[in-house]
Amino acid sequence: MLDVFKIDNLWKSTSVEILDAVLKQDLLRKWVLQKGVKQLYKNFVVDNPDDRPEKVQELRYLVMKNLLMTVDKALSDGRISPQVRRAIIKNFVGNVIIGENDRQRPFRERYGFDPPSFLTISPTKHCNLNCTGCYAGSGAKAWEKLDYNVLKWIMEEKRRDWGSHLTIISGGEPLMYKTDDGHDIFSLYEDFQDSYFQMYTNGTLITREVAKRLAEVGNVVPAISIEGFEKETDERRGKGVFKKILKAFENLRNEGVPFGISATATRSNVDVLTSDEFVDFFFEEQGAVLGWMFQYMPIGRRFTLDLMVTPEQRLKMYKREEYMIYNRNIFLVDFWNGGPISNGCISGGRSGGYFFIDWNGHASPCVFFPYYVADVNELYKNGGHLTDILMHPLFKDVRNWQNSYGYKRPSDKVKNYIVPCPIRDHYKLAYTAIMKTGAKPMDPNAAEALKDEEYRKGLIEYGKKVDVLTRPIWEKDFIEPMREKKRIETEKYPNVA
Repeated sequence: MLDVFKIDNLWKSTSVEILDAVLKQDLLRKWVLQKGVKQLYKNFVVDNPDDRPEKVQELRYLVMKNLLMTVDKALSDGRISPQVRRAIIKNFVGNVIIGENDRQRPFRERYGFDPPSFLTISPTKHCNLNCTGCYAGSGAKAWEKLDYNVLKWIMEEKRRDWGSHLTIISGGEPLMYKTDDGHDIFSLYEDFQDSYFQMYTNGTLITREVAKRLAEVGNVVPAISIEGFEKETDERRGKGVFKKILKAFENLRNEGVPFGISATATRSNVDVLTSDEFVDFFFEEQGAVLGWMFQYMPIGRRFTLDLMVTPEQRLKMYKREEYMIYNRNIFLVDFWNGGPISNGCISGGRSGGYFFIDWNGHASPCVFFPYYVADVNELYKNGGHLTDILMHPLFKDVRNWQNSYGYKRPSDKVKNYIVPCPIRDHYKLAYTAIMKTGAKPMDPNAAEALKDEEYRKGLIEYGKKVDVLTRPIWEKDFIEPMREKKRIETEKYPNVA
């Protein structure tokens, strides 16, 4: 997914100090931004070096352009502190985007494919909320956590062996991570100042003091979980949570820390999350710079298919999300409907993608794929490596399927990226791979789901229905133009293989 952010090599020859000076000057910054946006369009849409469907490239260009414009507005409004601004330049632009390809070369030469670009890690299962249907089953009585030495080892491994400087921190609630020897989540941010982090958080613990610490480290962008407005958020997360989130937004704005939102779509709130009023409030009024949409996954505590958005709602979601990208000019990525933006599923350690490590050290292909293949605690003790996990048959099966489904296919033969997810949209495939490779359930709920025949049938049928509804869009908007383009090229150059 990180190749969404690839930018011109011009940046490679420009120092942090010069870029920081440019970003501080409104007129100069806007001139550079215009040049950068034009270069983005050329890189993605005109050059299209990897032969992706042109509509895919257009969407990827637009989300990046929208993010740049939103960050520009935040800089103009003074909502990004100097320390954060410099960390964005040095860590996100310099270490994550620009330096990644060169750092990956030794891995590529040894193994014949690119390593993951990042990891998602949940250091603790502990949480101060008890949200309905929590995918992690987190709560106040859940004390499982990673030892800090293991957490540091993970970070050092991926930085050294993969050239990875991006980490997604999830939960539980990351701000409740505490170890017996006095480490907290800020210890990680401070110890890895050359890395960039996104932290998913419920926001209720972001006091003025916490916001100040986030501004001081500079290398973290919080993504705060919401369910809509006050009614929807408090219904799922608890009374008074929405007001605490608004206070967190205020604290972050006051300290110059840019933030995003993370919304969980269910069949009861989907219309709210895709409304213009939603965009007006969270992006325009509150100042979110990015948004992630997570459709409810039937895993974790009290999992049920009844909370999932219906196939018909999902089609409507897709159309509204595309509208918001094109017409409301926001960075909004749906981890399912947004499959075209990421060139399909990014799990299993795919190039540009990631895999997941939970509070027990269990490594699985994805945050929403609750079946693990290795324990990083054992790897740490026995002198193993994170790369060993990539070679597990389950991870290989996932990557092979990704390649055959679309990632390695010609642009006129890519299958429907609007249904990109093996565990949700192609459950029969995931179930077969889990059983064949002996992956273990991460919790009792995941074990129960494997035995539940109605659950299995329901998810398989769900994926088929969504595919039937969205395939006409995929074929018409994404594939037919590429078939026509290649037909014309074949007629024009009949002797070119």
